[in-house]
Amino acid sequence: MHLLDSLALDIERGTDLPLHRQLYHRLVGEISAGSIKPGEKLPSTRDFARLLGVSRNTVLLAFDHLISEGFLQPMTGSGTYVVHDLPEQLPAKAPARINPAIEAAGNMNRCFAPDSAITHAPSTLRHMRRPVPFRANFPAVDTFPVRRWASLAANLYRELDPGAAGELLGEGDPQGYEPLRIAIAEHVALSRGLTCRPHNIVIFAGAQHAVDLACRILLTPGEQVWCEDPGYDGIYASATAAGAVPIPLPVDEEGLVVAQGLARAPNARLAYVSPSKQFPLGMELSLERRHALLQWASAAGAWILEDDYDTEFRYGGRPMPALHALDREGRVLYFGTFSKMLFPGLRLGFAVLPDALVEAFVSARAIVGRYSPMLEQALVARFMDDGYLAAHVRRMRRLYAQRQEHLLDCLERRLSDWLRATPTNTGMEVIAELAEGLSGRRLAEAAARRGLEILPISALAREAQVDHLITLGFSAFSEEQMDEGVEVLRSIFTRTPGALRD
Repeated sequence: MHLLDSLALDIERGTDLPLHRQLYHRLVGEISAGSIKPGEKLPSTRDFARLLGVSRNTVLLAFDHLISEGFLQPMTGSGTYVVHDLPEQLPAKAPARINPAIEAAGNMNRCFAPDSAITHAPSTLRHMRRPVPFRANFPAVDTFPVRRWASLAANLYRELDPGAAGELLGEGDPQGYEPLRIAIAEHVALSRGLTCRPHNIVIFAGAQHAVDLACRILLTPGEQVWCEDPGYDGIYASATAAGAVPIPLPVDEEGLVVAQGLARAPNARLAYVSPSKQFPLGMELSLERRHALLQWASAAGAWILEDDYDTEFRYGGRPMPALHALDREGRVLYFGTFSKMLFPGLRLGFAVLPDALVEAFVSARAIVGRYSPMLEQALVARFMDDGYLAAHVRRMRRLYAQRQEHLLDCLERRLSDWLRATPTNTGMEVIAELAEGLSGRRLAEAAARRGLEILPISALAREAQVDHLITLGFSAFSEEQMDEGVEVLRSIFTRTPGALRD
């Protein structure tokens, strides 16, 4: 199944070659090269479509071509298999005979699918990522206290009064479950120095949901948005979908270069920053630049989106207060998520908003998704109120520190000829610089074919030249898994060094 990660990275939207033809050519190449072996069973078309982030019709069309040309053999009730006797020659063109119903469905989808920016999300957002080494920004879900969570859930259900259960089983509040907002207000006050009321908090289906809605509310077509480069692909996608113009700005050891924003787009309407830990490079935004950013927002009448995505996991010293804590004019929108603190499948995040924006966001939330599931919100509120969140974060901080130390030691012992990793003070991954001439993109492609996941920083860059940098996640993996992953990387470096150069 690791092949799906490689295929997903190679499929390109917006090109002249249809997606089903791209998938067809890739599968022909993998089968012919022996990466997919004769007799091997392929995933179902539904699983293929879900994991690649394409429609099932796209996969059906590709499979139909391969079946008609003798590469695949469907077996009723069992699945689709690679044939044992492959064709001697690669096909020169697509077969003339295609299932008419599938072709018609594909044509109908093309006729009615809107050609808008929102239909062209980057691949990093579009398909499900599996927790394989060295997936970045993924918590240790295998160590989550599932039994404690289940016990709290059972108690919550038992305590529901059938005569007064409407609060949790009926309609939800678009702003979010009030006890959860109260718990969040206390949490961010203690951990990040924010002064806010529960009234200022709105619950979302993750931080990306909040980012997207902010772009819809605060931007009009043609307005400019300051974005970190390299930086979070979600803001580029959401700004573009709103009709705005992302302006990539460089980052250095002090974070976002505000002076570049002032020079290139002084009248921008919005700035997105990750000041506590720049994504993906990891530096803090300096205090001087924080003040410069706030001064610009005040003078320009602009807004700042502060993404504080994993500050809970800090391994040394104290972080600077959140940018929101320095804001005196209500220009900063602070976004947080439970995906890293708890687990990604929860899909709960929150925004701390200025008073002037609360009503607009709650009204928009009522339209976009209406509200998050109330029982999950109630369960998180209880998890926080009973002190389990704080205890879990402390436990994970210790575990992640140990795992980072092990990974760094292993990289130094086994891969020092090819890369140099830098320790991180915060978060779930380290940045590694490759030896001169090696390409992060090429390494990621080779690693995907061997069942690993490496994020090249160039995948998150627009103008920045950073193909010599990669991320290596450590938080979700045991020492044994990291050891095995490092050995796979070593074999890639030693056996195919030429393939890692552009």
